[in-house]
Amino acid sequence: MPPAGPPWANFHSAQEILIKFYGGSFVTLPHESDYTLGTTPVAIDSKRNLARVGLLLSNTGATNIAISFKDTVAIATGVLLLPGGTFSLDWYYDGDLVERLLYGVSSGAGGTLHMLERFLIGA
Repeated sequence: MPPAGPPWANFHSAQEILIKFYGGSFVTLPHESDYTLGTTPVAIDSKRNLARVGLLLSNTGATNIAISFKDTVAIATGVLLLPGGTFSLDWYYDGDLVERLLYGVSSGAGGTLHMLERFLIGA
C-alpha cells in the first residue's frame, strides 16, 4: 500500500523530482553579475558561454531601467523595471529566450542592475 499524503511527499529534493520526471538529474551553477547603466544601451552579458537555463534581473538602483532583446532599447520602448523591479526568464516556460542576449538602459546616469543566472553544468 502506498504511503498516505500528497505524491510529492515522497521526494526529498528537487534532484529526486527531476530524476523521476526527466530520467536524470539537472545540475546547475549560479552566477551573479552587477551592471552600472547609463542612458546609452549596453549588453547585459556575463560572457560565461554556458547553457543558461535561468535568469533573474533586479533593478537595485534609484533610476528606471528598460531591458530588451534589441540593442536600440530606450526607456520608452523596453520592458520597464522600476526601482526594486524584477524580470525573469526560465528554460521551462520561456524556451530559448533565456539564452538570448539582453540590453539595458537607464533613465539617468548610475542605474544599477543585478543579474542572477543559472547555467546547466551536468545531467
